[in-house]
This record gives sequence, structure tokens and C-alpha cells, in this order.
Amino acid sequence: MRKKNLEQVIVQTAYRLFEEKGFENVSVMDICDACDITKPTFYKHVNSKEDLLSYFFQTMTSKIPEDWYKYSDETNFWEKIRTGFCFFLEHVQSIGIDMYTATFIANLRSYKGTFEDIPSFKAEMLDLIRMGQETGQILNESSPEELYACGVALSIGYGGYWCFLNDPDHDLILDFVNGLRNSFMVDLNYTDLRFYRQPAKERP
Repeated sequence: MRKKNLEQVIVQTAYRLFEEKGFENVSVMDICDACDITKPTFYKHVNSKEDLLSYFFQTMTSKIPEDWYKYSDETNFWEKIRTGFCFFLEHVQSIGIDMYTATFIANLRSYKGTFEDIPSFKAEMLDLIRMGQETGQILNESSPEELYACGVALSIGYGGYWCFLNDPDHDLILDFVNGLRNSFMVDLNYTDLRFYRQPAKERP
């Protein structure tokens, strides 16, 4: 098996085990057994179990549908943008609080590049933000780069807050989408009411 292919097998197998058992409950030996490799072989490809956390975004992008970026003149660009950012948070929820907490802790100790952008994904998101502004769906006139950076910061921040709450039933997606919509100043005509939380000043 080629080196790159084996590396991908190790990463994919490890994340499957992390999702099933929790990060702390999976050992390097568990990963080796599941991949049918030895520990020396594991360490030829990965420095440590913690270093597998640097593949976080890579494992997310592999789950994004190939046609999600396609759009036409009738496209609701805000919903496309929301969906793009929510791929990240849905991935966070799928791996669970324990795993995402471990990701945060590992990166606080020594940054592993876990939250670095995937260039192709970022380029598509910037294009969607630009189109959202041009069609009047997004009213915030900041540059697409600034709005994208804001979205990334919010998604990581709300993910961290979810860990602090330690409540798997807390609606992480709803919190994030409302924060993102307010930051982007989205025209409410383009907002999916499933993700709309009425501002406190508008409540009876």
C-alpha cells in the first residue's frame, strides 16, 4: 500500500474509532489493530494520536456533497453560506463533545493546524459571500474576506462554548446561525425560519 493511501486509512480509521468510543478511550494500539498494522508502521506516518487532530478539516471536507457549491440566478446565497459553515459544526457534533474538547486542548498546548482553512473551500465560500452581497441578500458591506474570517471565528467560538456547556442536546447550530446572520446583516426575506431566533427586544 502506498504511503499516502496508508496515511489516509489510518486517519479515517482513527476518526471512526474516535466517533464510536471517544478520543480518550482509543489507544494507538486500537488504531493499529483496526488498520492491521504495527505500532512502528503507525509512527512512520503519524507522530502521535494527538497529531491526528490536525486532520480535522480534512475529514470534514470529505463529507461535503460535490454539488453543494453550484448555484444559479435564483440561488439563496445566504442559505448556501449557512450550509457551508454548518458543514463544520455538523462535523463537530458528529465527533462529539469529548473529541472536540480534546481537539481544543491539544491545540492550546501546541497548535497543530487543526483550524487552518482548506483553500478550495475558502475560495468557494468567498465567492458565495460576494454573490450574496451583490444580490442584496447580505447587507454587511465588509469585504468577503473579513466576513469569512468572522464566520470561521464564530464557528470555532460557538464550538468551544458547546464544549464548556457540556450539553450534547444544546442547539449549537441554532446559536451559530443566529450569530452569523446578525453579523452578516442578512435580509430576513432570505432567512429560513427554522434557524431564526427572535431578538430579545422584539419578544413580547
